[in-house]
Amino acid sequence: MDVLTFGLISGSIILLSSVGFAMIVKVEGFLNIAHGQMLLFGAYIGLFFSGYYDLPLPVTALMASLATGVLGTLCYGLLFRPVKSRGTLVLLFTSVGAAYMIHGITGAIASTRMLAYDLPPTRAIRIFGQPFMTKYELATVILALVLALAVHLFMAHTRAGKEIRAVSDNEELARARGIDPVRSSYLVWFVASSLGGLAGVLLGIMGSLHLGMGWQQIIIILATTVLGGIGSIYGVMLAAFVLAFGIEIGLLFVEPSYRSGIAFLIIIVVLLVRPQGLQSLWGGGKMRTH
Repeated sequence: MDVLTFGLISGSIILLSSVGFAMIVKVEGFLNIAHGQMLLFGAYIGLFFSGYYDLPLPVTALMASLATGVLGTLCYGLLFRPVKSRGTLVLLFTSVGAAYMIHGITGAIASTRMLAYDLPPTRAIRIFGQPFMTKYELATVILALVLALAVHLFMAHTRAGKEIRAVSDNEELARARGIDPVRSSYLVWFVASSLGGLAGVLLGIMGSLHLGMGWQQIIIILATTVLGGIGSIYGVMLAAFVLAFGIEIGLLFVEPSYRSGIAFLIIIVVLLVRPQGLQSLWGGGKMRTH
């Protein structure tokens, strides 16, 4: 029961953080290392809203998510868009610099001590007499699944989503069809960063806040992205839970400090069997533009 519970919770948080990362990879074509710090920022700004303004938890999560979306949009406009024409390597190193900048500013303001959300204690919901999840954990799982569905519907059935897919497939052709790639990129960065910020809040609710959480999570996000298939949003959705359950099963036999090692061991095993990752299980992880 513990493996099922923690696997669902971990998978839900990985899902929210990795889907946004995959959206940026799909549209911008590079690995945004700063995305892990969006989780850090979301967690800490959520704690600020919760503690200073004493907002209800759902409002706190929404405000933190929107604030992180704004931060991601500013990062794109001020840091990434000006150097976009210089290639993916420059974008990659710019993202590393942005990650250290966000990490340093957050640490200077929030201090280096470990923090936590002040939440009232709650008992776990019981199934067949066995404790399963608290209401916070259950809300996390439900929210992640609902938002994953929302991302699918947005990308597949809205005009903005179709424009994003067109830009990711062929930016020049999309421009010729009257689509504004800049507007699509800004929207992707806002949505992706908002999901990352929300994941950070949920991560903080499940445990504690510390300045290393962004660096820890980007390793898991990268592992999920490789496992799901680079640029495959649906593959990442599946990989999030495969990786989460694999890690939880592995932790039955090794210490929690080996969590990242287990993640990469799972990747190695899966890629030996399926070099393309899990994306082919979703028809290549791509959606038709038309």
